Amino acid sequence: MHTDFSVIVDEFEKDLDNIRIIVSAFDALKKSDPRIRVAAANSATLLLAATFEEFVREMARSYAEHIVNKTDKVEHLPQQFRKTAWRRTVASLGRLRFRGQSTSRLILEAKAKFDAVFEFCRGDLGQDIYDVLIHNENNMRASQINALFKISGLKDVCSLLAQREAIADEISLREAGQIHGAVLRRLDDFFNRRNDIAHSLNRMSSSGSVQINQDIELFRAIGKSLCETLEAKSQSS
Repeated sequence: MHTDFSVIVDEFEKDLDNIRIIVSAFDALKKSDPRIRVAAANSATLLLAATFEEFVREMARSYAEHIVNKTDKVEHLPQQFRKTAWRRTVASLGRLRFRGQSTSRLILEAKAKFDAVFEFCRGDLGQDIYDVLIHNENNMRASQINALFKISGLKDVCSLLAQREAIADEISLREAGQIHGAVLRRLDDFFNRRNDIAHSLNRMSSSGSVQINQDIELFRAIGKSLCETLEAKSQSS
């Protein structure tokens, strides 16, 4: 039976397959201008990073919704849940910029956002506060992934997914601690490359197709392992 988590993973894997097609296309351009191949490879890397980050946010949002749906009172939510929702909402309102004719609309949107978190914190669990709640402030490295799920009371999710077979097969290790360390290193390596591209768009080097395909398979394995982890936690909670 499909769960909300597996549906999200299915869509994520389709997106990964599409990025793989892009990689195959620029890899076939052996005789083209090297600048075209570099630009295509860098674009694929940036797209892959954005796709992975959106996937993790969707999974964290779905898990947060699960936690809320099984709770009868707001006081029974994990300790950081209300605090984080309130803090992030107020912080986002503080960044509001008044811009001429659009100001009235922005103020109405701000009021709706504040009213939602206000009513949620008072006990109306039907309020939609998840877009503000589930927000990554940095690259989706392991620490950021863990932080998004910790809001909902799930600690160190990256260690938990390292116990799953899909990620073990991808890393080619069997000891959970070693797998966890390898995942952290590969995520750091990927986002270091991603940031190098983002901070220097005119750079004349890029990851090759082999490297990007390895990145894709890492994220595919993380997706499957995260899905299994969240499904197991949802059933036991």
